[in-house]
Amino acid sequence: MDLKAVEETYGIKIIDIQSIRNILRAETDCGVKCIKRAHMSPGFFLFIYSAVNHLKEKGYEGVIPYNRAIDGSICIPDGKHVYYVVDWIEARECRFRKEEELKMAIKAAAELHRASVGYVPPEGAKPRVFYNKWVEKCEKKSKELLEFGKAIEDKEHRDDFDEIFALHLPYYLQQSLDTANMIMESPYWEISEKSEQSGEFCHHDMANHNFLITEEGKVYLIDFDYCIMDTRLHDLTSLVIRNMRYGIWDIGKAYFILNEYDRIYSISRKELEVIKALITFPQDFWQVGLQYYTEKQPWTMDYFLMRLNRIADDREIRDKFLKEFYEL
Repeated sequence: MDLKAVEETYGIKIIDIQSIRNILRAETDCGVKCIKRAHMSPGFFLFIYSAVNHLKEKGYEGVIPYNRAIDGSICIPDGKHVYYVVDWIEARECRFRKEEELKMAIKAAAELHRASVGYVPPEGAKPRVFYNKWVEKCEKKSKELLEFGKAIEDKEHRDDFDEIFALHLPYYLQQSLDTANMIMESPYWEISEKSEQSGEFCHHDMANHNFLITEEGKVYLIDFDYCIMDTRLHDLTSLVIRNMRYGIWDIGKAYFILNEYDRIYSISRKELEVIKALITFPQDFWQVGLQYYTEKQPWTMDYFLMRLNRIADDREIRDKFLKEFYEL
């Protein structure tokens, strides 16, 4: 990261710096800052910059606006990346397993979605638009699952990951195909069209570490780098799934999440039918296959097997959960 360019562009002097995950915590003469180099185009950054500002303008206090440079620019373009700066917030990550903190995160997500309504991308912004594309994307992922299977068949020698993945592939492929059919038969098109007309958008990364809680109990949603134009049901379904995986799959907890969200931003019966369709897709299985066969992530075999075995171990209780969830 070219920190000299950051200092000159933003008019700050870095006194001390610390690397935390994929960001830098910088103590400067203008206060503590978060500096990040993100893989995105300036046009996409303009989208997330304006989306965050829209939330702020609508009265949503759970976001941290981006700093502007001395010349008024919003970031530093660097080929396929941009540098950007935001004020650092002293806070800790939300713990989804603590009911009170999960409730705070649900409220923050619901209020964000409600505040997103009315957003119009400014000229030059290049958002990722997912309205009306769920079936298309689901079918694409089904084809990729088939390609992973073909890659296994073409191998002269199968490894342990191949054997386990191939064993579960028919089951999860069928779920992927079922998801596309369920979406097509649901009120998805009506709901997605309404979301598009209203300008609704999603954070698109409902991980617990993106919900920060201050000592005063204020919740901030950070890292909009994956933000998309889509119905809020995308985020809501993700929030449910993130609280189910790895041996949990508790229908009571899923109902708690939906009920708490509904208190802030009502969920209709039609919307619940769409959530049932999306929650069926075997996202974790597809993703670990993509990381192994397509992206070829540089992880150890033990790590890949740990990821895959957790998914396989969840298969029976996830299947039971889905049957119960369909009855809501």
